[in-house]
Amino acid sequence: MFLNIKVKRRFVIILLVLVVVISMSITAISISVSKNHSKLVPIFMYHSIVKDESSWNDYVLSPVELEKDLIWLKEHGYETVFVKDLISYVSGNLQLPEKSVVITFDDGSYNNFTYVLPLLEKYDMKATFSIVGAYSEYACEEAEPNPLYSYLDWSDIIKMDKSKHCEFANHTYNMHSLDDRQGCKIKNDETYEQFRHEFLADIFNTQHLLEDNCKISPKVFAYPFGFTCEPAQRLVKNSGFKASLGVQERINTITVGDEDCLFDLGRFNRPSFVDTESFMKKCGLD
Repeated sequence: MFLNIKVKRRFVIILLVLVVVISMSITAISISVSKNHSKLVPIFMYHSIVKDESSWNDYVLSPVELEKDLIWLKEHGYETVFVKDLISYVSGNLQLPEKSVVITFDDGSYNNFTYVLPLLEKYDMKATFSIVGAYSEYACEEAEPNPLYSYLDWSDIIKMDKSKHCEFANHTYNMHSLDDRQGCKIKNDETYEQFRHEFLADIFNTQHLLEDNCKISPKVFAYPFGFTCEPAQRLVKNSGFKASLGVQERINTITVGDEDCLFDLGRFNRPSFVDTESFMKKCGLD
């Protein structure tokens, strides 16, 4: 009798150990599969959107052409997501739509509020807007903003943020230039410490302006003109940004568990004088 009880207890213990081991193995396999799960996500890069035909070029598009792009995406089953959604996907906190795309607008032109926001609301789509701090700060001094040349001020950004169709990225404060610095590149005659001081002061200026005036704290950084360098890339990561936008034209592989895949994301620039179908084909969409 006593022997049988001991045998039964030993059997129960062995059974429990086996259950724990199997459970741990299944969890490990699940995590491994999850971490290797990836999605291909194209990102579009727009800038200014104006009605004036004489202004259209490689970086300025008409509202009509933008609307054609949005209609095409809708009709072909694509869903727009924010960059922050990519961040959540990588961390395992969000599933992305099967056919995900990201729409971005650089520089924070006032016409993004005038023409883009109504279209996003009309088609229930999302976009990421990269703000140059100095441009928005100066815009606050304009009495009558003009869609042709003005930039978003803090009140415009607040209204766009409340719409739930917009997210905002940091596009530097005053490094959106092609002078001897060349965007976010370190100068030839500049030490790392000098660059670090200038770069951090610049990007945190925009960060603080958005936080103080709009209660927005961007987790995405966009390199002006795509110009960057290894020190800038390292400082962006160490400053708390979770993703960065480049300008290399390629489709992005977004992988669960791979935080590095979110930095220097590729984007397809949208020029004028190219029809929607041709542009989408160039971006690998069908």
